[in-house]
Amino acid sequence: MKNITRHILSYILIITLMANYSEVKAQTATYKIYGTITDSLTKEPLPGVYVTTGKLGAQSDYNGNYVIENVPMGEVKVSTMYYYTYSNKSTTINVNSDTKLDFILEEKAIKLNEIVVTGTRTEKRLSETPILTNVISKTSIVQSGSTSTLETLQDNIPGMFTSPNAMGNNLKIRGLNSRYILFLVDGERLISEGAGGNVNLDQIDPSTIERIEVINGSSSALYGSNAVGAIINIITKEPVHKFEGGAEASYSNYNTQTARANIGINQKRYSISANGFRNSSDGFNIEDGAYAAKYQDYGANLKLTLKPNENLNLNFTGRYFQHETFNMENTMATTHPINHSLSGGFNGSYKFPNQKNVLNGSINYNRYFDYNVLELQDNELMTDNIIDYLSARVVDTWNPNERFEVVGGIEYNYESTYATKTLGSTPTTKSVNDMNVFAQAEYELTDNFDAVAGLRYTHHSEYGAAVTPKIALMYEIGNFKFRGGVGSAYRSPSIKELYYDFDHQGMFWVYGNPDLRPEKGLHSSLSMEYIKGFFNFSLSPYYNNINNKITQFSVIQDGQQSLYYKNVSSATLKGFDANISFKVLKQVIINGNYSFCDAIDNSTGLQLEENVKHSGTISLTWNGKIHRSPFSLQFAGRLTSPKLYGTIETDDNGNELTIYEESKSYNIWKIALVKPFRINKHTIELTLKADNIFGFTDESYINPGRQYLVGIKYMFK
Repeated sequence: MKNITRHILSYILIITLMANYSEVKAQTATYKIYGTITDSLTKEPLPGVYVTTGKLGAQSDYNGNYVIENVPMGEVKVSTMYYYTYSNKSTTINVNSDTKLDFILEEKAIKLNEIVVTGTRTEKRLSETPILTNVISKTSIVQSGSTSTLETLQDNIPGMFTSPNAMGNNLKIRGLNSRYILFLVDGERLISEGAGGNVNLDQIDPSTIERIEVINGSSSALYGSNAVGAIINIITKEPVHKFEGGAEASYSNYNTQTARANIGINQKRYSISANGFRNSSDGFNIEDGAYAAKYQDYGANLKLTLKPNENLNLNFTGRYFQHETFNMENTMATTHPINHSLSGGFNGSYKFPNQKNVLNGSINYNRYFDYNVLELQDNELMTDNIIDYLSARVVDTWNPNERFEVVGGIEYNYESTYATKTLGSTPTTKSVNDMNVFAQAEYELTDNFDAVAGLRYTHHSEYGAAVTPKIALMYEIGNFKFRGGVGSAYRSPSIKELYYDFDHQGMFWVYGNPDLRPEKGLHSSLSMEYIKGFFNFSLSPYYNNINNKITQFSVIQDGQQSLYYKNVSSATLKGFDANISFKVLKQVIINGNYSFCDAIDNSTGLQLEENVKHSGTISLTWNGKIHRSPFSLQFAGRLTSPKLYGTIETDDNGNELTIYEESKSYNIWKIALVKPFRINKHTIELTLKADNIFGFTDESYINPGRQYLVGIKYMFK
């Protein structure tokens, strides 16, 4: 009996050990995932494509073949990553043996599936938004060899240019300057740095940009004051890998240098991205051309995202930027300016369990402060201006069904300016605030017909109540999309327009006007868009009327010039934009934009100062391969008709004099070569650029003539 029992126990032990061995073997078994990667159009193999699954990966060879070894048994996600011009793909498979998995990658000129948010404050595919939105993708930024956010905008927005100005980037779009352009970063305002509404865009590192969304025309119903001429929303990148990072540097004429570094972490419950940069240049002073001062910039950005669960998303952001401008050699000046921008914010979203409501809340604080550096007193700093801006918002998005969406919220904005000189002879603080309630509803009447209606109520501390409605429609038939909209515009005068009292270095006085009235207007637009395959064409006429337009006028008395702000009767801006994009020869993409703008000051009949009637951009991009390894070669140009200067001045006898001037026609061409070299998870990217090839110079444009740039970037994932 004992022997039988012993034998039975022995058999049980052997069976158990064999089962455990089989289970362990099953758990430790590994297999291969292999396949071929090809181009969807040419059917040719694509070398250099990186294919990953978890921490494992491989790169396709010259025949487009890849093999990932030692893949554990079970469900795995397999993803591709290639150069910027190709869409990446991901798929989930169950591995229990060697598995063949092929990928076909598409190269697209028109990104209709791009997600945009600016036009409606909610996520929409670019092809489905009723508000015509132009998107500048990170692909476009890289291929153009752009080294600044400003250059990126100039390359892609017709008629956009910057003029020499001591207060930062003084931009113009469609005849309107920075006062009428609302700049956003991830949906939050960038505060202006001077009376001209100028914003120094160098505080935004272009390597952190995912895309830029541009909406022309009034959007005051959703965004309030300043959203009169255009909205430019800069969307920054989110990390997509568990750990990623990189560094880059570039050098060009006049000892112009950039250096940048970034890291990113993406985990299941949180993500972090951080970057720092330094820009510097010796400046230039071109005979019969423009002048730019020597400068040095430092900046850093931090973004933290927490995802406690599937319904809750929390974001914390911070940004710091320092810009220091130096005097020319042999100057008599004993001071130079240095300014800082500091911002911090929090926003969170909660998706209700019913999946029909999403609640968003945000609070953001910005401070801009500048100093004069006293060079003869051991570079002691003397405060010049401090600008504080606080914005808080709560927004609810309600989707009762697939066809209906309502966005509504409240918003509070507070702005304060402390100035030692510009608001009078003694240090002075001025502040304004506004409270807003807004709502917008979108209804899909049929499968191809959408309607949007919105309304904002604003109560301003200086001007009381204002109401700004809008309506927009979109109709789709075949390959055509038609959009149309009418919206009211609203802009309250800035603190400095109201209270300026400033002696500009003894050259002239600038006076504010506390009796200024808010600018109000009506903007209407139509657009027709045709899309077929890789061909896209759009035509967008518009009409924009602004009442109580605020402008400066000049008075000369006893040889001394003074500048005053006043409301003119109105200004009318009308014109159209045309855009075309198509692919030829399988690898060549052509983009062209043309803008016509007739911008009239109705009180004088003259063009708004510095308006350009005709402008355009064009680019030809070859996405080719060297030994089947990708590269991008782009030839691009920016062109405008002359800037128009028509002003009325009053002489000592009270006589009004009309003065007409115009600049040269603007004609800038550049060529950029971008070549990545990939080694497993590492990429080295070389950029060579020749800008302003034909050496255009004019004192009306900040451009030093022909320039050459070499840049190198390292990235790992």
